[in-house]
Amino acid sequence: MLLLFVLCATYLASLAQYPPISHIETNNVRATILGNGTCFVPQQGTYYEEWQESHGDCPTWEVPQGSGKETVFQLALWFGGLDTDDSLHVAAFQYGQVGMDYWSGPLKPIEGTTDLMTSLKFHRVWNLARAEIDQFIANHDNSNYVILEDILTWPAHGVEGYAENLAPFVDVNGDGRYNPADGDYPDIKGDQCLFFIFNDNYARHTESGGTPFGLEVQTMVYAFDAPDDEAVNNTVFFNYKIYNRSSSDYHEVYLGIWNDWDIGYGWDDYVGCDVQRGSCFGYNGTPVDGQGQPWAYGDNPPVQVCAVLAGPYMEADGRDNPAFEGDCEALFDETYPLNKYAYNGFNFGNGIVDDERLGLCGFIYKNNFNATGIPDYPPDCYNYLRCIWKNGNHMQYGGNGFGGAQMVGPECNFAYPGDSDPCNFGTNGIAPNDGFNTGDKYWTEEQNENQPSDRRGLATIGPFNFASGSMHELDCAMITVWKNDSQSAMERKGAIIDHIRDLFNNNFGK
Repeated sequence: MLLLFVLCATYLASLAQYPPISHIETNNVRATILGNGTCFVPQQGTYYEEWQESHGDCPTWEVPQGSGKETVFQLALWFGGLDTDDSLHVAAFQYGQVGMDYWSGPLKPIEGTTDLMTSLKFHRVWNLARAEIDQFIANHDNSNYVILEDILTWPAHGVEGYAENLAPFVDVNGDGRYNPADGDYPDIKGDQCLFFIFNDNYARHTESGGTPFGLEVQTMVYAFDAPDDEAVNNTVFFNYKIYNRSSSDYHEVYLGIWNDWDIGYGWDDYVGCDVQRGSCFGYNGTPVDGQGQPWAYGDNPPVQVCAVLAGPYMEADGRDNPAFEGDCEALFDETYPLNKYAYNGFNFGNGIVDDERLGLCGFIYKNNFNATGIPDYPPDCYNYLRCIWKNGNHMQYGGNGFGGAQMVGPECNFAYPGDSDPCNFGTNGIAPNDGFNTGDKYWTEEQNENQPSDRRGLATIGPFNFASGSMHELDCAMITVWKNDSQSAMERKGAIIDHIRDLFNNNFGK
């Protein structure tokens, strides 16, 4: 009997190590999403073997759907910050090759802990379409109507000892409890939505080696079926509500979005960023993608953008910080140090005090080798989140940002920004190269004559404080941009990003 119990416990514990999986596939993108917030499958165990077998038919970020071609190899969240003793905490998932930092389910408030059975209870991804919700609203009181499992089991409430309210829902009768029999239904975004909850404190961080925070992340991934709007029809949106369920207050916290772009053939890529539009992107470093492989895009490679629409909340300063209206000097007014984040932030100048949210604060790239490569230890992850290389040196403007003759300085927070930072937000108002020759020396991979290869990048947001019991939020979008008859994908991407940001800023016209 004891042996049977041990075997069952071992099986359940091993199951918790492998996140549930589902797909967003309502528009031109078919994205494989895991219940630990990542895109792609951990490179260990059953899931990876299954993905390997089906890779030709089911890429992780297939665009267009049915093409067998993909633009994203991996997408995940990173966190790094200090507690009141200045001890470092890190949660940073890459590929799952050596372990895990995230697991299914919520955490107990203040305790910041969970258990195996709770983790398994939430070990799933809820997948619902707008049409299914509408059908429920029209038919829920019909005795012949069978309510969908994902509506019946929508995780609106935590189990005993956990937060009372979790997944959002429309409370038709106003009693505060989710009950589909009363007509209550999930409150989803988009025309298709995935919802799941993950945390960083079920077990040790065997991927990053970092000390856990005690974070619970309620995630909604959504997309719109919009054949008449090319930009929206090639975009997947992410909303993360991030709760500090621990008893610790954290400071100097940074949040990162880890991107491993593979634009079809993954060894001929470049990366860059658009500072004012709060975006980073991967694109082909050669005119033709690949050498005829079936997964390569050939002569029509897209640009894959990761756009930060709205990040964590700024510290309260009792003001409605003004929107940026082109005055670079006003950005760096020492009297109001938070003004500068209006450059690409959210909710500035909207008439509401202290609802401002940070935008993209930095972008650093990674290679597969040397001091610009994969982090080895938790401090390496935290350094990358602050745009600092593994050797402790801050990234510098120009060249490869690490060293060499083409590096002109000063310290900067955005790699390969091109001409997207006329106010020098990324260099804290200091003109690169002391202001000499920057007009025709915008920093890009092309300008630096880099050899295209396999590129990764980390979009970073911070610093911010994260008090015990508080919540921060992140909204971002993965946008695939294509060329048209008159412009390349790189030439079009600015207008496409603007369109997506405008829709988000206006709550998608609702």
